[in-house]
Amino acid sequence: MQYYLAGGAVRNLLLGEAPADNDYAFSGSEEEFIAANPGARKLGAGPAFLLDGAEYSQLRGSPAEDLYARDFTVNCFLMEDNGVVHMHPRALADLRARLLVPATPTALTADPLRVFRAARFCAVFPDFKPTEECLGLMREAAGRETFRAIAPERVGRECLKALTGLKPGNFLRLLGQTGALDYWLRELAGAESIPAGPSEFHKTDVLEHIAQVMDKTELEFETWKASPGNGGKNTGEIRLLTAWMSLCHDLGKTGTPEDILPHHYQHEVRGMLAASGLAKRLRLSERLRKAGILAAKLHMKAGIYPSLRPATRVDLLMEAHSARLLTPLFLLAQADSGNAALLAAAARDLELVLGVRLPPKWLNRGKDSGKILRELRCQKLA
Repeated sequence: MQYYLAGGAVRNLLLGEAPADNDYAFSGSEEEFIAANPGARKLGAGPAFLLDGAEYSQLRGSPAEDLYARDFTVNCFLMEDNGVVHMHPRALADLRARLLVPATPTALTADPLRVFRAARFCAVFPDFKPTEECLGLMREAAGRETFRAIAPERVGRECLKALTGLKPGNFLRLLGQTGALDYWLRELAGAESIPAGPSEFHKTDVLEHIAQVMDKTELEFETWKASPGNGGKNTGEIRLLTAWMSLCHDLGKTGTPEDILPHHYQHEVRGMLAASGLAKRLRLSERLRKAGILAAKLHMKAGIYPSLRPATRVDLLMEAHSARLLTPLFLLAQADSGNAALLAAAARDLELVLGVRLPPKWLNRGKDSGKILRELRCQKLA
């Protein structure tokens, strides 16, 4: 039985980068693989297995046939243990030119999920550009009925992977450019034709504004992560939550009545419903669903945090803190508003608020205790 390091792992090695995931392909039958690797666990109905944290898939025919069954030329690699690399004829040239090209003209229609993979690839590797051929094949695949029949969980996973890319806004840009938002991310369908707001505040459309905020949020996260004391174990979760919240924050603007444009009054309320609907459609976690709702609801207030009344600040801080979303909310607000001091101010105020204690005479009085505690917190901030 022959084993091959496959796909993106080989691509990253050729680019001089560490592989993000090691995926392997094997020759021979499933039965032979299981006999040789009794600890392997089968994944789904296809010939794929999980072994020691890596995914192993059965070769689709010969190595050459398997390469042509893959998604994009820059992922069409199989490397043997001795370092010999099998590759698509265009693979190295496209890798050098940083071009995203489907492995075959039918690659995207064979598996329409590859439309999302293309968009995700350009979010993770922003120096790569899709060719006109790729864009055309994406449009063709997105227009087919099979595009709507993709398992929601698969689409959701691609979205989440894209959100942690170096330029996550490219995910939306490429999907919008190829008409691939209309079904799975329908809350953003047509967003490129809607002004993001009055010209004195916004110079772009809703789709590009959200994409720009997603890109800026990634930069805000990296700056925050590099600060002393912020490199803990949950940085991966904070990065994902921040990016997801940036995608959701202005979803309500696509539902603005035309007669009030370019203003978007009450888009926060519309956005809460839109964020919830999008998370449910993509089968995302309840934590992400609630994070999207909170982003739509509170991003405007968070963006003008220093000018809020003490009572409004207390309520905002406690809602975000109770949801364990204070850091991603204010990283989003910094990206959206351009004020890089918001998170520090909110964190400082939260420490003051949480330090307030009820006098003994007001303990154990139910709702009255809560009202007094809130008043004392407001007085502390004031």
